[in-house]
Amino acid sequence: METTKRIGLVLILVLLTAAAAQPAEGPAKISNTRTAGCLVKITSDPAVLPLSDDSISYLLRSSGVSGKAAREVLDLSPDQIGELFTIEYMELLASDGGTSASPMPTASFSKEMISQMEHSQTPGSPGSPSTPGSPAPPPPATVRPGSSRTRGTGSASRRIVSPSPAALAAEQTYLFSLNVQLFRDTKPAAEEFMNALIDNLRAVVDRACYEYRERLTRRFDLAREESDRAEHELLSWQDRLREISGSYVMDRDSILGGINDLRYEIQQIEMKQASNQVIVDATAKRIAELQANLQLEIEKDSITDELKRLLFLQEENFRNVEKLSASGRVSATEFADAQEKMARSRIELAQRREQLSKSKGGNQIESLTNTLTNCSEEIAQYKAELASYQQQLTRAEELLGKADGCELLSLKADVARQNLQEVLVWRDRLSRQMRLIQPPDVSVIGGE
Repeated sequence: METTKRIGLVLILVLLTAAAAQPAEGPAKISNTRTAGCLVKITSDPAVLPLSDDSISYLLRSSGVSGKAAREVLDLSPDQIGELFTIEYMELLASDGGTSASPMPTASFSKEMISQMEHSQTPGSPGSPSTPGSPAPPPPATVRPGSSRTRGTGSASRRIVSPSPAALAAEQTYLFSLNVQLFRDTKPAAEEFMNALIDNLRAVVDRACYEYRERLTRRFDLAREESDRAEHELLSWQDRLREISGSYVMDRDSILGGINDLRYEIQQIEMKQASNQVIVDATAKRIAELQANLQLEIEKDSITDELKRLLFLQEENFRNVEKLSASGRVSATEFADAQEKMARSRIELAQRREQLSKSKGGNQIESLTNTLTNCSEEIAQYKAELASYQQQLTRAEELLGKADGCELLSLKADVARQNLQEVLVWRDRLSRQMRLIQPPDVSVIGGE
């Protein structure tokens, strides 16, 4: 690889030395022509470079096209160009088979008419000759007939043909003949001057296409940055919404409706709980009254008193037998008999009390006791439900407090989503425009 580079450098040095050793050639030969002409076709995308008769004529007579060609080819200053060349536009007629061109006559203007048209322009306008440093406007010798709309001053008029909407959507094509006529005291290089005009025109339109492409590229980069920023902003708002809401639906109306439902349920449970509590209190009071009355009846019953005294004696006997049994002075049979008598006395006392209880409202006490038990169980159940609803209500009220902030965040997220959609559409449109850029084409027909 290093050897190849060295050989290449040696060859370059040999060529440079040989070129320097050759004797200086004389000035390049010129065509020795004072007239030249060709047919020029310009095709351009209106988005890249919108063209018209005036713009093409202006470009050809600008300092960067004809002025540069005059300096480099004819050794003339731009203000000495005069009428070195003329332009005749051709009308492109649409037909079933495509387009056809027909030559147009060039309009003639007297010096008085030209002077009148120049003085009729507004000073300071782009076409006004009074603007200092502005390039000379194209002469009104350019004609594109074929339209009913005319403009001009006096008897002179220019007829403009506007391209169809379909042509504007695709491309613009202009066809004109370029004729060069040099004066006798000018260098006889008409062909060189004509070729320079075309080359300079091509360079100008290529430059316009390059600037358009660069402008689209900058706008596309901006659109891409904006889409990234809008996407990041949308994701940020969505994360904050998710963090605040806890994945709940933060709709203010829905939350208010849920709060009203919870408060209604709590109110119903509290009413049931209060009602059951009243029943419990009344039942407990009634049971206490019945039990007090029953106790009085039991205390008044003589049979009960006798059974109590008998039970007392049996218990006392059992304790004595138990002490004797512990010392071994009483047999097991006697101990069991004493225990059985005591148990029988207890049973008889309980049966007597049950009989008295049934005769004095004992069944009612049992029923009331069952009612008291059921109501107490319902109160405990309502208490648990009430605690659950209270927790839900507290959570809903907290969500309602966050709903205002979430509503603002949701609005910002919607705006960010809309911005992202608009930027994505803008970026895709710019990307498509960049892909479909067609540079202007300047082709020459009949030129040498």
